[in-house]
Amino acid sequence: MHAQFHHVSLLARHGQENQSFYTKLLGLRFVKNTVNQDNNRMPHYFYGDYQGTPGSLVTFFIVPLLGNRYEEKNYLATIGLKIPQNSLSFWEQRLTENKIPFNKKEKSLHFSDPDDTHIILTEVPENPLKETLVVSNDIPAAVQIIGLTSTEFHVPDSEKTLAFFETFLGWQAVGNTIILSETESFSVHQTTSDKTSRMGRGSMDHIAFSVADDEALQELHTRALAQGWEIEMYVSRGYFKSLYIREPGGNRVEFATLTPGFTLDEPLEHLGETLALPPFLEPKRTAIEANLYKDM
Repeated sequence: MHAQFHHVSLLARHGQENQSFYTKLLGLRFVKNTVNQDNNRMPHYFYGDYQGTPGSLVTFFIVPLLGNRYEEKNYLATIGLKIPQNSLSFWEQRLTENKIPFNKKEKSLHFSDPDDTHIILTEVPENPLKETLVVSNDIPAAVQIIGLTSTEFHVPDSEKTLAFFETFLGWQAVGNTIILSETESFSVHQTTSDKTSRMGRGSMDHIAFSVADDEALQELHTRALAQGWEIEMYVSRGYFKSLYIREPGGNRVEFATLTPGFTLDEPLEHLGETLALPPFLEPKRTAIEANLYKDM
C-alpha cells in the first residue's frame, strides 16, 4: 500500500538556509535540485527519504526577497512529519541541542522552520525506515523521519471543502478530519477573515496526494470534468504526472502519480547533486542556468 500523501510544496526565501534546516537538522535527503516548471527562474528543492519516495517529500520553491505571508480567508498550513516509535526523546534532544524552540504535546513536537512554517513531528506506531530508504547522515536509522503524516486546509466554508473530498474521492470526514490511513490524515478548519490571503515566506502552495498510475489519474481528470470542479492543470512534470484542482475553499490540491520518479534524469546515488531538468526542459538548460534566481 503506497502512502496517501505524495508531497507538500511551500515557498522559502533563502535556499541555503532552507537546505541546511531540512537536510542537516531534520536529516532528509536533498533528492532533487530542479526548477519551477511554470517559472524557470525559480529553484525547486525536493527533500525526502533516500529514494525520494512519494509520501516522504517536502518541496520548496526558492524566491529571494519574498515578503511576509498573510494567512486570511484561505490557506494551507503545517508540515506534519511522522517518526518511528520510541524516537521522540531523540528529537527532543536534537532540537534542544540545535537551539530550536519547541512545544511538546503528548507524542508530538511543535516548532518552526526559518520561514516560520509550522512543523509537527509525531511519533506513530510504525517501524523505522527500511534499509533502502535510510539517509546516510548523523541521525540513527531507527529514529529517522518516515514521511508526511498530517497537514491542514483553512477555508471560508469547511462544509464545502469536506463535501468536495467526499463527492470527488469518497473520503468521509470524522469531525473536521479526513483519515487517509492509520498514520496519515488532514484537517479542515473554518476561517473567519474576509481578507484576501497573500503568499509569502513559508506559505504552502499546494498539497499533493498520491495516485497509483497514469490510468488512475486520467480517471480522476474525467471525473473532475464531469463533476465540474475547477481544474487548473493536467500536466506531465517529468518525474510524475499531475492534476491540479482548486478545491471550493480556493486552495490548490494536486494529484500526482507514483512514477517515473526522480531517477528519470539522475542515478539514485547522485540525486540532488546538480541542477536536474526533466527531458522537456533540458534543451533550455543554458538559458535556465543563466537566469536562475541567485540565493540572497
